[in-house]
Amino acid sequence: MGLSALSHRLVREEMARGLLKPVKVAGWPLLRQIRIVRLKDAFVLKAAHHFLQLARKRIPEIRFVEVIEAALPDSQRAIRSNGG
Repeated sequence: MGLSALSHRLVREEMARGLLKPVKVAGWPLLRQIRIVRLKDAFVLKAAHHFLQLARKRIPEIRFVEVIEAALPDSQRAIRSNGG
């Protein structure tokens, strides 16, 4: 017998067929935080826009964070200014 922590989304079919069962473990809170971070004033490609809409719809707990370029570390600003 083994024990693993997996997302419900990952194993929902197996759970529906009764192959896997969820088990709560006392003292082990399983919370995940999902963040998408992007530059506030950056151009967003159409495909990226659709991806963000899909993410909002399918993952209700997701949070979106917009940062201004001045908040980036110097190394990231250098990459951005060189076209990276």
